[in-house]
Amino acid sequence: MFKIFLRDDKQRIYRSMSTDDKFHAMHTFDSLVYRNDLDGKKIIAIMTFKNAYAALHRFDVPVDHKNNLRGKTKEIYKSLSLIK
Repeated sequence: MFKIFLRDDKQRIYRSMSTDDKFHAMHTFDSLVYRNDLDGKKIIAIMTFKNAYAALHRFDVPVDHKNNLRGKTKEIYKSLSLIK
């Protein structure tokens, strides 16, 4: 089971979605990661897989920060064996 959601710095959850479909999960997470309207805000996009953190994107960090996943999600999906 995948869970994808946005969380703010007060631990409030926004736009939560759960699915067993890995392609739907990857598409949903990617669509959150590339939301430019959230840039600079203390919000994170999170994807969990089997109740463990699989990916976390922070909108308040520079592009070269390890928690900025724009352009890096494909490698994460490969490391989780979601794609080849």
